[in-house]
Amino acid sequence: MLFTRPYRSIFLFVIVLSACLSGCTTVTSKYSIKSVAGNKERISYLHESAYTYFCAGYFSMLSKDWQRAIDNFEKASLIDRNSERILQHLATCYYQAGNIEKSINCIEKLVKIKPDGFNIHYTLATLYESLGKRHESIMEYERARKCRTDNLDKVFLADTLYRLANIYMDEELMEKGAECYKSMFDMKLVSDPAKIYYEIGQRYFEKNDIKKALEYFLKVKGIDPKLNYVSFYLALCYGSLNDFNNAIKESNLFLEKEPDNWYMHLALSEIYEKINNESQSREEIIKTEEILKKNIESGSKNSNEYFMLCQIYRKQQKVDDAISVIECMKLIHLDNEKKRDAHFLLANLYYEVEKLDKVEEELRMALKLDPDSHEANNFLGYLFVENNKNLDEAIALINKALKVQPKNGAYIDSLGWAYYKKAQIEGKDDYLIIALKKLSEACKLMEEPDIYEHVGDVYYSLGHWNEAVIAWVKAHTLYKKLNYKETQTKNITAKLESIHRLISVEKSVLTTVANHVETENTLKP
Repeated sequence: MLFTRPYRSIFLFVIVLSACLSGCTTVTSKYSIKSVAGNKERISYLHESAYTYFCAGYFSMLSKDWQRAIDNFEKASLIDRNSERILQHLATCYYQAGNIEKSINCIEKLVKIKPDGFNIHYTLATLYESLGKRHESIMEYERARKCRTDNLDKVFLADTLYRLANIYMDEELMEKGAECYKSMFDMKLVSDPAKIYYEIGQRYFEKNDIKKALEYFLKVKGIDPKLNYVSFYLALCYGSLNDFNNAIKESNLFLEKEPDNWYMHLALSEIYEKINNESQSREEIIKTEEILKKNIESGSKNSNEYFMLCQIYRKQQKVDDAISVIECMKLIHLDNEKKRDAHFLLANLYYEVEKLDKVEEELRMALKLDPDSHEANNFLGYLFVENNKNLDEAIALINKALKVQPKNGAYIDSLGWAYYKKAQIEGKDDYLIIALKKLSEACKLMEEPDIYEHVGDVYYSLGHWNEAVIAWVKAHTLYKKLNYKETQTKNITAKLESIHRLISVEKSVLTTVANHVETENTLKP
């Protein structure tokens, strides 16, 4: 980031808005107006009362007694509603007391009193931004940039444009954001345009506008070719645009200075894989694996390194090694989201090696951290269904997952399969009807062989053999496309052979019965 944003809102109130919290003597002249008689005496009295409350509030501020200061400034404000000084100090106290909404209300009043005040619009915009009110903050930043800033330190105007650019880009108004950056160049508010171009490139890259990102990263390289990380992003951009020669070139330029950057080695392996250079791709994966192992053995605190090494092992079918990596990762400090992901990943790994007790244990731990995790709810529910246990709990878990993703075909399949198993155990055809309805709905949402196999099983149980054959044939076709599903392909083949024999036997029996009836009718006198 170009700016580290050291200017917290309280700093802005003290330095920008409240003008260093000018003391009571600053406002004495305003409140010591002498009147002759009548209404003028009343006005003088009110001003003196406001001044008294103002001073009391000010001295409470000095001792950081924010609530007492607020009480006095509020009383002063009731008497003199248009005093900029009172509103400024009151806004500061509200902010310090944690009441940002009331602080904003004060500043909104200041805007009406002084509509051309840069510092007022700027401060109001930062407060709106802190509350996530982006539309309002955009409006105030835009108003601030239109105000005269002759006597203002340029850093505040630069910060205004910088913040505005970031909000626009977060809202995917990329061109407006770029225009704000351009204004910074035109007004000579930045001394190093390469860093700005670099950041614009990053933002376009994050939004997956790769061509625009490439355009800005090339500008960076033109200004400062020694900035190493620009080669990193250029490599990724060229790779995404299938310009593999330039992608490899930039990757190697980056790795000359950062040879232990595992992410770049991994990206390079994917580039080589795309051009069918298997040996180079494998070599880069080996380098990635070695770097990750070295980092983890050295006590890495980066959870992404553990996850990535796990995925490499998993792809190599070294499931036990993958499990060891994630079990090791659980020993480092992780936030709750990463802990949940670790438990969920372990559940998947243990499922692959058929350690079902460990699968349930890890899923329970994941759900303890995040009870609404739809993936974990569905997985645990399906695990119970597959093992014919806790079917009522399984249905509740899967329904909980479906509340989050009601159109998820895999979850609907799980629910249908749960009702099928319940029908098998309790012998109720009503559950088979529910199962068929859910599974048919799942088929419309996603074309997966497992779902069609389940549909075939339900039809078979209902005695609809022809429909079962159609569903199983579809499942068989889809399984054959997945080379790693050999076991499932064999199972579905066995089911088809079995049902074809049954259909053949049924036809034979029906033919025999028909012939017997015909013979009997012929022999009747």
